[in-house]
Amino acid sequence: MSLYLTAILPPTALSEEIDDIRKEISARFNVFSALKPPVHITLFRPLNVETSLEKHLIKWLKPITLLHKPFAIELENFDSFNNKTLFVHCIKNPLLQALQKDISGIFNTNKVCREELSGNNRFHPHITVAFRDVKPEVFDQLWLEFKNRKLKRSFIADRVSLLKHDGRKWNLMTEFILQKGDELRLFE
Repeated sequence: MSLYLTAILPPTALSEEIDDIRKEISARFNVFSALKPPVHITLFRPLNVETSLEKHLIKWLKPITLLHKPFAIELENFDSFNNKTLFVHCIKNPLLQALQKDISGIFNTNKVCREELSGNNRFHPHITVAFRDVKPEVFDQLWLEFKNRKLKRSFIADRVSLLKHDGRKWNLMTEFILQKGDELRLFE
């Protein structure tokens, strides 16, 4: 079994800027879990899949390139989940929602994983900057500082990335470049 993640990776300069925020949080608040993955927007949660299915994952995701055009993603300010996760908020847009829905549809149709996939039905695009190892008292301090901190950036999402975990870190396995195509949808 191997662990795979389908995501959008922001351009290098923006990823480095957000990574600097993660490093600042890590140094000041002694939390480190958010430093492990690359800066990303999750399109489908990490999946444990038989390594023998790897080539099929690529084959199943490839048609996405023909169904979606590059589009703008806007990032604005910070928000939180459950007093444990701090993230950069991604403003929802229909093109991002459609891309995520199609990727979920591919994994559901091909029965990529056995467990219930309903958790991906409530897509909330974001870029995590602190999570998992954030204790409640630390989160309170973190939130106090970041709830009013301003951040406004945008970038063009022109590819979907498939990452594979090697047991220590996430590695980029392949990218699917979004190409101009008609507005047909795989899954309605």
